Amino acid sequence: MDQIIRHGAYGVVLRDSKILFTQKKSGPYKGLWGLPGGKIEFGETPEETLKRELLEESSMEAGKLEFVNIATTTCEYVDMGSTYAFHQVGIIYKVLNPTFRADLISEEENRWVSLEEIILDTLTPFAKHALVDLPKDKTWRPKKNIRGKVIALATHENRLLVCEVRDDEGKLKGWCPLGGGIDFCETAENALKREVLEELGSGIKILGSPFICENIFEHHGFQGHEIVFAFSVQFDNTELYSRHRFQITEDNGSTHWVEWIDIELFEKGESILFPEILIHTLGSLKT
Repeated sequence: MDQIIRHGAYGVVLRDSKILFTQKKSGPYKGLWGLPGGKIEFGETPEETLKRELLEESSMEAGKLEFVNIATTTCEYVDMGSTYAFHQVGIIYKVLNPTFRADLISEEENRWVSLEEIILDTLTPFAKHALVDLPKDKTWRPKKNIRGKVIALATHENRLLVCEVRDDEGKLKGWCPLGGGIDFCETAENALKREVLEELGSGIKILGSPFICENIFEHHGFQGHEIVFAFSVQFDNTELYSRHRFQITEDNGSTHWVEWIDIELFEKGESILFPEILIHTLGSLKT
C-alpha cells in the first residue's frame, strides 16, 4: 500500500463564540469540514502557508498567529481504485485579529459553527483530533454575582507587569495585572499567593495593605461586578524582572501574553489598564 505524508499549517479562527470551518473539495476528506489551512509548499514557513491558505480559502488576512500545538492523524482512502495510507501532520495556530477581504472570492465554502454545536461526524479526522487537543478556553463572560478578586501590582523600573485582555475575535482590548478569584474561606493574601504561584511559578512578598476598589464593568454586553484587592508585591523569582514579554498558561490550557509596560503609557491613555480605577494608584508605584 502506498503511503502519503502531508505536512500542513492550520488555523483556529474564533468569533462570537463560534469557530470557522472550511469544506474540503477534494482528497480523502472530500465533503467534510476542517480547519482552514493546507499543505506547506516548498520554501514556505508554516506561518506563510497558513496566511496564504486563509486568503485563498476564506478571503481572510491573519493579523497575528499564536502557536497552539501539533496534531497528527492517519487513515486509509481509495482514489482511482487504489488504496492509500494517509498520514497528516499539522501545526495548529490560533489566528488573532483576522481581517475579512471583501474584494476577494473564497475558494472554499466557509461556515461559522457555535462552539457548543459542533457535530464531530461532519469534521475531518484531523479536525476532530486537533479540536480535542485545543485548550479549553471558551469565551469568558462575567457571572451574575459579586466576585472577590485579587491582583498583583508588581513593578520594576517604573513598569507594571500586566496580562493581555482580548475580545472574542482575539483583538487586544487592554491589559490587567495578574491575579484571579478568591476561593471560599480563602483570605485575599492567600488567594494572591496561590494565583501568582500557579501563573508564574513564583512566591511573592506582599508589601503593605491592599488598595480595595469596586469594579463594575461591561464585557461583550454582559455586566460584571467585582470587589478588587490590589496588593503591591515583590517576586521571589527575580528572573521574572528580566523577562520583558512572555507567555503564561492557565489551568484550562489557555495561553496569554504577559508584559512589563511603562506606567506612563497607562497614565497618558496610550495603553488601556483594567480595572480603570487603578490608574489613580499608579503614581504611588513609581520610584
